[in-house]
Amino acid sequence: MAIVKMSNFSLFAFDSERENLLHELQKFEYVHFLNLDEDESLKNEGLKNVKAPEHLVAIGEEISKVKYTIDLLSKYYIGDTGIKAMQKGKESFNFVELEERVSSIDYLPIYNQLRELNTKKEALNQEVAKLNTSIDELTPWVKLNTSIKNLNSFEQSEVNMGTIPKKLREKLEKELLETQYTYFESLSEDKDNLYILTLSAKSEAEIVMDILRNNSFSKSKLNAEGKPKEEILQLNEKIKALENEIKSYEQEIVGLSNNLPKLEITYDYLMNQKLRIVASEKFLMTESVNVIKGYIPTNKVNDFNETVKLALNNVYYLELKEAEKDDSNVPILLENSKFVKSFESLTGMYALPRYNEVDPTPFLAPFYLAFFGMMAADIGYGVIMLIGTLVALKTFNLSESTKQFIKFFYYLSYSVIIWGFLYGSFFGGIISLPGLFNPAEDYNSLLVLSIIFGLIHIFFALGIKAYMNIRDGKILDALFDVGFWYMALIGGIVYLLSVVITLPAIAKTISLVVMILGMVGIVATGGRDANSIGGKLGGGIYSLYGISSYVGDFVSYSRLMALGLSGGFIAGAINMMAGMVAKKGIIGIIGAVIIFIVGQVFNIGLSILGAYVHTIRLTFVEFFGKFYEGGGKGFNSFRSKPKYINLK
Repeated sequence: MAIVKMSNFSLFAFDSERENLLHELQKFEYVHFLNLDEDESLKNEGLKNVKAPEHLVAIGEEISKVKYTIDLLSKYYIGDTGIKAMQKGKESFNFVELEERVSSIDYLPIYNQLRELNTKKEALNQEVAKLNTSIDELTPWVKLNTSIKNLNSFEQSEVNMGTIPKKLREKLEKELLETQYTYFESLSEDKDNLYILTLSAKSEAEIVMDILRNNSFSKSKLNAEGKPKEEILQLNEKIKALENEIKSYEQEIVGLSNNLPKLEITYDYLMNQKLRIVASEKFLMTESVNVIKGYIPTNKVNDFNETVKLALNNVYYLELKEAEKDDSNVPILLENSKFVKSFESLTGMYALPRYNEVDPTPFLAPFYLAFFGMMAADIGYGVIMLIGTLVALKTFNLSESTKQFIKFFYYLSYSVIIWGFLYGSFFGGIISLPGLFNPAEDYNSLLVLSIIFGLIHIFFALGIKAYMNIRDGKILDALFDVGFWYMALIGGIVYLLSVVITLPAIAKTISLVVMILGMVGIVATGGRDANSIGGKLGGGIYSLYGISSYVGDFVSYSRLMALGLSGGFIAGAINMMAGMVAKKGIIGIIGAVIIFIVGQVFNIGLSILGAYVHTIRLTFVEFFGKFYEGGGKGFNSFRSKPKYINLK
């Protein structure tokens, strides 16, 4: 249960064997390559970058074709949905099985056929769009009961068709009344405009056009010859014929949609193939030899040796040694028990540990479990969590990350149930159960218990810091940064307790002495890194001022009591409302059931969310703040994260 020990390697291999080497290392998986392009010392010795632009372009084109095919077929593929889809889940392969499966898949004929079908279909869709545009242009003129061709063939008169703003109608009509040989008609209107027609003698044509221009006239040019209504009918017939043709192409595409699963497998394989090419650009080379550096887990050194030996036919030079503890380049891989592993996402959310730190996950897990349960405490809520997570884990074929997330809440459900029994709470007291605490009356006891949990949590964090210092041979640092704080805090707490409750006089005296010695020690050593005496003293006083933050930390743990009580009180209020409504007969009983179910579901979500967020806060701020910095780089396994399959 710790950070996986790493070994760094330097490998020299012939460039001609690079592709086979990368292929075998991808099967091996646990290789983290260093980007040697950033190592100026090696480049100054004459080494140059490995370039594979042609290969990268080629694989990029293949991926693009497969992705195009997947995106197109996804629109027509009818697969399992809902619970059935979750039960089936993604197919699982190891790398050898994946290669064997992909070797039997020829996607190019499918791609070419789909490309041709879709190109034809899209061309028809564009034609339909053009026809619909023509219909939209003609629709406002549908009342025109004469052919457009006739309107454009008059010799002694001139026709103007177009739009004006609706607000200018009266003004236009008034101005046109002054003409003698002009006919005006409004054929239709939309939100803003009128669609108008004017018919005027040639002698008045210029006058009418000036009037129209002064009224924001916009001329319409219709690409048609017949009557608008007849033209629209003809266009609709063309659209119908085109849509039937489009459907025939879609039916052909649907017939190919059963190829989607194997294309998805091909995509994930090609992404791994691309990763091999991209990884090679992290290497340096001479004329014929590749220089490769990176890290592997120490417990896999023998397997790594065998993999390299097999790939390179025993013609290579390999140097392996354990990584140095303070090497900032060492990638981080965590290895924990099944229980602790489900809490690793919390550590990753904050920051991975550095190689010279400890993995905080095993230490945060039991505290997180206890605190979450205390905040969400209810037997009914815990049972729902337990049943829901168990069903999901046993029934559904989940990805590894989703499975760990579900397991996380599975473990937390037990804590919620246990605290529910301690509080005697079953759906907020719908069934009266005896408990160790009565939240409505024992809130002071729960507050004290919360603060005690906070003391244990913080003192444990300080203990981890002391352990890290002692492990690194910094025994005095452990005394200065932890020992004196233990003395100051424990002495201060006992001394304050002696003021509140009756304790033996000797206890009060000893606690006062211990507290003062601890404070003096903090002042004397807190600024020890400063160069001047004044700096050391100032740093020490500032360090002692940090005791105020501890007070704030202890108070923060009151949220353990507060959230537990709030969830219980809300659940109780829901039950009370349901009970009042239930007295109104059959309809009241139905209403009470609805209120109970909806209210309790809402409160479950609220309680779980509140417990999740606030326990994270206590972990990241109060706990990690005492010993943990983080900042480690994650171990990049030599595998592309699959999108459509599970890769073992």
